[in-house]
Amino acid sequence: MRRLIFLLIMAGWNIVLIAQVPALLTLEECIRRAEMNSFQLQSDNNEISVAENIALMAESRALPRISGELATGNKFLEPYYFNQMWASVHADLSLGDLIKKTNRSALQDIETRRLEKEQHRLNVISRSTSLFMSILQVRKQIEILGVRLMFLTHHYEVSHGMWQAGLKSRLDVLQTESEIVKLQEDSSRLAIAGNDLNIELVHLLGWASTDSLHLATLRMDSLAAKPVPVISIQALSYNPILSTFDSRLTSQQLRTDEIGAEQIPHITLGSAYVGDADPTGDGNYWQINAGVIIPIYSGKVYTYQKQGSKARAESLDTQRSEAEREILIHLLKVHDKLVSTKSLMELQQRRLHISAQAVDFAEVNYEAGIASNLDYISSQQRLINTELEIEETRLEYAMSLIEFYITTNQIDQIVAMGYHQSGK
Repeated sequence: MRRLIFLLIMAGWNIVLIAQVPALLTLEECIRRAEMNSFQLQSDNNEISVAENIALMAESRALPRISGELATGNKFLEPYYFNQMWASVHADLSLGDLIKKTNRSALQDIETRRLEKEQHRLNVISRSTSLFMSILQVRKQIEILGVRLMFLTHHYEVSHGMWQAGLKSRLDVLQTESEIVKLQEDSSRLAIAGNDLNIELVHLLGWASTDSLHLATLRMDSLAAKPVPVISIQALSYNPILSTFDSRLTSQQLRTDEIGAEQIPHITLGSAYVGDADPTGDGNYWQINAGVIIPIYSGKVYTYQKQGSKARAESLDTQRSEAEREILIHLLKVHDKLVSTKSLMELQQRRLHISAQAVDFAEVNYEAGIASNLDYISSQQRLINTELEIEETRLEYAMSLIEFYITTNQIDQIVAMGYHQSGK
């Protein structure tokens, strides 16, 4: 009975796992699952919660601090002694925290944590998208080699038949066999590289096996046909790294303003009921008091704090300028790479057309005895290399697009890449 229950539980668990794995993983779903499974983003959520709690504590400093006291005391006088008991309530209000609004920097820290999370989110999106496209690219390259292997196998059959008929030498057959083995080796290497990419992606998504990884095919030719995005300085304002620096700078400036809060007086209020056993007194009584605590001297602590806080703000400002310059340089390089890659693809397409014609002529000439077997194999190899180079260039263009959109924080454009999926 226990074994049956165990089997039912395991079967139910497998059904749940299967239900969680999509039959066909789209790019958008890949990004979503990578975000959900990111420990860094989960940690960022906790950091945001911590910042929110700190902001609430900072806000409470502007509220009066109320305390109570229950006490008893004895007074020894000449020639008698007596005791007193009292219950009192005290309120202490910090005018500095109220006037300076010392919780503003803590509230700004929440925004800083959210912007840091956005940067980490972009990193997750970049990595998952790059892996997704790289896997598809490797599969496409294997497909290209498979097609060429099929044609070369047909050529081998022709060569073998002509050799048996005495029209060609054994060398032609061996050369073709060697080229077939080379294509198989190349396919094996690509398969190994693809398996490594699969393992990395499934772990990024939180899956246990690569068997469940079925990707919707992206049309790289359609992505490569997209126009090069326009570069603008305004686009940098959406970069979370720069936004984080802006938020930190604002927070530091607020802290500088808040430093003077300790130099502003505190207001104290109190009330007490005293049980007085003094035989010469009038008995029990109520007591109400009010006062002001005025800071008079604390050395040069305030001055040093102010100077240090301003220096920190200036440091953040220069760091922000340095980061903006580096990001701008990176963006210009990525944009230039997009432009040059697009021009390269146009040249490769022309070369592909020429190589395809050369293969057709070489095959006809070989069968007619005009061209050698090496001529045919060389033309085939040039065609394969051109097709593989085109696929690599398309991937390079797509990766550069991702880099451009990540730098300018255009997540919608990255997700839109998935609209070029054929669903195979």
